Amino acid sequence: MLDTHSPNLTKSIRFLVRDTDQRHHRNPASAPSGGVHRKRRLRNRKIRERRTFYAMFAFGLVLGGLELFIVLHYL
Repeated sequence: MLDTHSPNLTKSIRFLVRDTDQRHHRNPASAPSGGVHRKRRLRNRKIRERRTFYAMFAFGLVLGGLELFIVLHYL
């Protein structure tokens, strides 16, 4: 269905995915190899996971508050 509306869309998506994969897996030549990179990656992952958790927690609180408001409003 997407090919009929915009035939170049699938090619663009493939190009973007391949480009981001190359960017994320590329190591700079001047970067030291070994434990420094690994610790930084683990720290970045932990920070990203913590931010994701807080965002999901806040969204759940807002959604729960809205649901509670709707339920109490109709009582």
